[in-house]
Amino acid sequence: MALLPALLLAGDLFYWRLAVGQLRDGFEAWARRAKTSGWDIRHGPMIAGGWPNAATLRVENLTVRTSERLAHGAMDFGIFRLDSMAWGTDAILIATGMTRPDVLEITPVGVGALRLNDGPAIPVSADHMLIRLSQRRRASPRALDIDANSLAAEIPALGMVRVGHLRGHVDLRPETGPEKAAVTFSVSAQPVGLPVGLHWGLGSEIGEFTIEGVLNGPLLSEGFTGGPDLTARATSWRDKGGSVELHRLAIAWGKARLDATATLALDDDLQPMGAGTGRIVGYDAALDALAGDAVLTRSAAKAAKAVLSLLANTPTDGASAEVVVPLTLQFRTLSVRQARALGDARQ
Repeated sequence: MALLPALLLAGDLFYWRLAVGQLRDGFEAWARRAKTSGWDIRHGPMIAGGWPNAATLRVENLTVRTSERLAHGAMDFGIFRLDSMAWGTDAILIATGMTRPDVLEITPVGVGALRLNDGPAIPVSADHMLIRLSQRRRASPRALDIDANSLAAEIPALGMVRVGHLRGHVDLRPETGPEKAAVTFSVSAQPVGLPVGLHWGLGSEIGEFTIEGVLNGPLLSEGFTGGPDLTARATSWRDKGGSVELHRLAIAWGKARLDATATLALDDDLQPMGAGTGRIVGYDAALDALAGDAVLTRSAAKAAKAVLSLLANTPTDGASAEVVVPLTLQFRTLSVRQARALGDARQ
């Protein structure tokens, strides 16, 4: 009996060392796979900790960036071309509970930095950020959750973007067949503070942004090809029946609110296209605000209000008018019915 506590302690220590070793092996295996896929992964020392309640691995000075090989597959989004990107942080803390080895919790430590193309670094910070991965042993993650409070990013030449609370959930089935759901996702952010000093028309704060849907088509199946080339990956995904179904898109901005559903795919130029339905509440006040801030001309706002009022339902209780309209995205242009609403500035 006197030896029992010592045996339990020794057993717990042995199990902790085994769990830390698995964390280290798993991180190194991920880094090797990422490098094979064309990513440049660099990091400093790895420090074990967490005993006796958890197994943790602190990875210092982690940097993830696209290599030259991956940059050859740049994605052109019309008004923005992504040639390369890099993300780094002071450290990340990877943890797993001693009783839940199938759940990994990843916490960035310190201020991170995101760099797109050759632009300046975008500092990213949060009071709290936790990424949780649920996985089976020796298998790809099956679910991902993210939770962040007071998320902030300083965008050069624009200013600070702040998110009070960001929450996201993703279910992963990457080896699914064509035209079947490979990813189910939901993301919500509220409120979103936009850089001050710019003309946003509807105000510098988005009260709510929510998006829910599924991504269809194979991602890692035998029919999916392209390697590290992003353009080839997107082309293969499109040709194998890839599409995105937005089951819910909700944006509350100023006095206006949009609730929409849509189905999207990629066209021959790998640009998004699709159709959906949108319910717009408070469109009259929103158009007045846009005209007042010179985002739209007053004549354009008046014409838009006249068209939408013909389709609108005006509640008898004094609530804001609302309208349900079909939406179309094609050739980088968003149209309401057949009236162009937003489009590529080059067209």
